[in-house]
Amino acid sequence: MLLQCRLALVLVSSVLVVTAVEPDTGVRLPRHLIPRHYTVRLLPHVLDEKENATLDGSVQIDVRCIQDTPQIFLHAVGIRVNLESIKVYDRGSKERFFVQNITEDVDNQFVILHIRRKYLVKGANYVLAMNFIGRLNNQDHSRGFYRLRYMEAGRPSMMALTQMEPIDARKVFPCFDEPDLKADFSIIVGRPSHMISVSNMPLYRTLPMYGEGFPGYEWDVFHRSYSMSTYLVSVAILESASWLSMSDGNVKLRLWARPSLLNQTRHSLKVARKMLDFYQNYLAVDFPLPKQDIIAVPNIETAMENWGLIISGEQFLTHEEGVTSEAKKEINTLVMAHEMAHQWFGNLVTLNWWTDIWLNEGLATYLSYVAVDQVYPDYKMIEKFVLNEMQKVMYDDALLTSHSVYQTTNQTEEITSVFDVISYKKGASMLRMLNELIGHKTFKQGLTRYLKTLEYRNAVQNDFWSAFTRQAVINKVKLPYDIKTIMETWTHNVGYPVVTIARNYSARTATAAQSRFLLYQDKNSSIMEDGNVNLWIIPLTFTTASSTKQEPNLRWLPQLSQAEKIADFNVPADQWVIFNVNRTGFYRVNYDERNWNLIWAQLLHDPQQIPTISRAQIIDDAFHLARAGLLSYQVAFNLANYLKKETDYLPWKSTFEAFSYIDVMLAHTPTTHEAFKQFAIGIITPMYQQMKALGSNNKDPVARQLFSEVTKWACQWNQTDCVEYALSVYRNWMAQLNDSAVIVPADLKRVITCTAIRHLNLSEWQFAWKKFQESNIHSEKDDLLAGMACTTNTSLLSTMLQWTLGNSSHRLDSIHFLDVIKSIASETLPGRDLVFEFLGSHWDLLKFRYNDRPDSAIEIAASSFNNLSDLEKLDAFNSKHGEGDLISYIYSVTEANIQWMSKHYQPIDEWLHQLRV
Repeated sequence: MLLQCRLALVLVSSVLVVTAVEPDTGVRLPRHLIPRHYTVRLLPHVLDEKENATLDGSVQIDVRCIQDTPQIFLHAVGIRVNLESIKVYDRGSKERFFVQNITEDVDNQFVILHIRRKYLVKGANYVLAMNFIGRLNNQDHSRGFYRLRYMEAGRPSMMALTQMEPIDARKVFPCFDEPDLKADFSIIVGRPSHMISVSNMPLYRTLPMYGEGFPGYEWDVFHRSYSMSTYLVSVAILESASWLSMSDGNVKLRLWARPSLLNQTRHSLKVARKMLDFYQNYLAVDFPLPKQDIIAVPNIETAMENWGLIISGEQFLTHEEGVTSEAKKEINTLVMAHEMAHQWFGNLVTLNWWTDIWLNEGLATYLSYVAVDQVYPDYKMIEKFVLNEMQKVMYDDALLTSHSVYQTTNQTEEITSVFDVISYKKGASMLRMLNELIGHKTFKQGLTRYLKTLEYRNAVQNDFWSAFTRQAVINKVKLPYDIKTIMETWTHNVGYPVVTIARNYSARTATAAQSRFLLYQDKNSSIMEDGNVNLWIIPLTFTTASSTKQEPNLRWLPQLSQAEKIADFNVPADQWVIFNVNRTGFYRVNYDERNWNLIWAQLLHDPQQIPTISRAQIIDDAFHLARAGLLSYQVAFNLANYLKKETDYLPWKSTFEAFSYIDVMLAHTPTTHEAFKQFAIGIITPMYQQMKALGSNNKDPVARQLFSEVTKWACQWNQTDCVEYALSVYRNWMAQLNDSAVIVPADLKRVITCTAIRHLNLSEWQFAWKKFQESNIHSEKDDLLAGMACTTNTSLLSTMLQWTLGNSSHRLDSIHFLDVIKSIASETLPGRDLVFEFLGSHWDLLKFRYNDRPDSAIEIAASSFNNLSDLEKLDAFNSKHGEGDLISYIYSVTEANIQWMSKHYQPIDEWLHQLRV
């Protein structure tokens, strides 16, 4: 049998070595050597005017040999190693080992050092050292170590940052770049003397850089870190930065920002302190580091939880009272809670490999809601979790393109793809379900056990289940199956079930049947649902009209059964029953028509008898079941009529999410679309008038969010009173010179701007653009740009799109570019068509400039595609740009939309027009 070899070219010093590489060892490093400690010295040439600057570095790694080996495997990408500088020696005997050459495995991003005529011996400790030259990337490639340029006080400024997660430490220094290969780190950073550097640990000392050819530079030496993964190593070099500090307790907190925004970060610093204190108390595990820095960075879209050094986009850390909306304030609070949760889940205890990324991201997502709910109870975040996370991911997970929470990664390029909504949102939903099954006390204690058992180490999914199993035994929690068996049906299966309840009213019995829920069935797919395929162990909670004040009943639907008679059901024939109370389980529920009618009658009579989350769930389930063809749309629309009596945020928000799909699908059919809007206006008007009478000064943050949502949709559907109100407020704003906060409520600025610009003309659009340029508040800028995108003037929309190419005299900060594209695609049909055409013309440039991030923009632009000509557009786009996976996904969604129009348009049209007869 012949083994195939590839040729690799590695530049070492000034010698080009060409060598054959051994057969592929797989995406994982061999475990011959285990790192114990790194000393990393980095000197990024931050003042170099060239576009592609460099990074000088050296690394010394203390390793322990686990298995005899003549080779040293490391990760390195885009790094030139100086062969002559490499030193390998035995830590005890000082015996030298010479490296005769270096080879490279490009696919797996390995560099392999070949020892000359010797082996490293099992059980011995060695030191590996080398000098190298790497890249200091620019902002368009913000991975590894990169520079970011921005304007501050009217002058150009710059900072340099690292972004290592998941596999980009290897772009900064040669290393064992896998999460389970933890080590201590001693970081030394060279920087210009007028700048500041920050790293994971506190600064130990600063040394002058004498005789090294860099006058005006200094070395910052940081304290040795605790054991951590390479992806958490972090360095930031800041220019003209200011900071706020808070030192309550044993942990020093600092929030760094450019001077012009520092006052806007005060609220976030207070939130950070509260979240740090909450997690220490809730988890009963102290934060181990002496400090926590947080850096507000311009023009980045993410936040990263580096241990002791959170790096976040400014938009998540700034807040201006009276200008920033409640919704934005809530998002920022959640982001801070999420990154703080990672200091324990991800940093203190780290996933063993990326297959279990949900252990990091699912935990941080769910616990952020727990934390904010406890610290800021007025936000009602535990309730909002169902809308923000659970119901949103139930859409993605109902597609044939979904995947399991537990994901295998066999290739390097697959690693980045695991950071998706399934890992974050479905992973978090699994944890919420576990919390409800075993009880809050046991869940909390199980988290503590998990952390204390594995602190400074790594975990796999089984470790997590073991901690909760042990705690459940101690607390005498009784379950019919062990925790691992239950939960792995949810983390290993793709998708989720719909449970169909069939009642025998005369016998007072019921049967529950499960099957995988799919929004549409591809005629070419072969989803099997017999035997054990795609079946779950389902906790069936239910309540009835006579038991709403009691704990819900609990029964179990076993994995080996598609249908099961519910024991001891005994519900009178004239009473409704609701399953999956408060949506604690990750499944949908369908009923027979009689039970749906009983629920409808209760909602019309007194909706408060059904729990708030369950009311939101009923609306969400009914419209998604109808969309999938499992329920008549007439039943769903009838249920929605009860909303004239609804006063809570969750059911309304759930309804707007359901209506938005129908609104988009009908947009191409003017008569039917108008009938749908009139139906929706009839439902929404009583609530809009009630909320408007109360005004926007309501101190309840959830009530203010409800007012914002109701106003948004009332104005979008052209409810007369709403449009007149928006136009009046906007005109008053244009006529006044004082602060807009006095005139335009923060929670309504986006919808008022959008409505005015959609209904008026050029001067209103120009006014918003002027206000955008004058503002230095991120949330206000976002609201104004989104409002400007509502114009129906395609010339203005084309102008805005041209801004995003970066070659216009009207320069935007790059953080706004994709938001502009997505806002235009979201607001009007002409805007969607314009965006799709624009993306087709400039796709390659946009992908290059914005780090492969325009995918979400084209998904929005194509969201209304629902006819055969739209499929032809997608084929043409794919032929031109070769985006196979992306276009395949959009193609399948478009096919589903075509199916929907074919199946549902006619009956919906008839039902809507009957209402107007």
